[in-house]
Amino acid sequence: MINKKSITIVFPCRNEEKIISPILSKIPKFIDQIIVVDNRSTDKTAEIAKKKGATVYKEKRQINGIGYGFAIQTGIKNSKSDFIVLMDGDKTYPMKKINNIIELMEKKDIDFISCKRFPLSNRKNMSIIRFIGGKMLTIFANLLFKTNIDDILSGMWVFRKDIIPYLNLYPGDWNLSLSIKISAASAHNIKFVEFHIPYKDRKVGASKQNLIRTGFEHFIYLLKLKYEYLLKPSYYIKKSLLNS
Repeated sequence: MINKKSITIVFPCRNEEKIISPILSKIPKFIDQIIVVDNRSTDKTAEIAKKKGATVYKEKRQINGIGYGFAIQTGIKNSKSDFIVLMDGDKTYPMKKINNIIELMEKKDIDFISCKRFPLSNRKNMSIIRFIGGKMLTIFANLLFKTNIDDILSGMWVFRKDIIPYLNLYPGDWNLSLSIKISAASAHNIKFVEFHIPYKDRKVGASKQNLIRTGFEHFIYLLKLKYEYLLKPSYYIKKSLLNS
């Protein structure tokens, strides 16, 4: 706990047996609940996570072989703490910053912090395709939704559990990363802030993304999301599927 507030950390994972053990070995002591959501792994990810003390949930749903969003939905649904930390299970994001983030949220009464990677501390820490794609999609999202987000595709966020009903948690694929930030940044009753973190592309194991295909799917999704918002202005404050 931090300031008497409990904290859950959630890792959506698929085939991360080579990296999940060192990740869980570095979990800060103030974390109250550790959740690993296994999305159809064919290796020993779940078994290793359990041995390292994590609570493991199985999530079988996928869309065209991708279940990232579904895994996050399951993790959030089973979180029991005041604060929820979402972090990709690929060792690319710094757990050591969680303490600073929670303390800032408490001090400034912030509801949602998205951990932005830009500007990069070292340009070599991210592939050129990921860098250009991330920048372009961020600009496009800001233009569509009149937001001021610096990194729409960051894989690390921290938020208060009581704002879940106001977050768009519907996408079951990679698009959940965009939808949750846009809904948080657009909702009038949510204080949304970005927090700069150091970042490095993964060094162990293979990425589950085809970056070009995923980027194109993100582009189409943003257009569809804007269309839905125009049809129904209250889109961002509807109840999430987790509470329906």
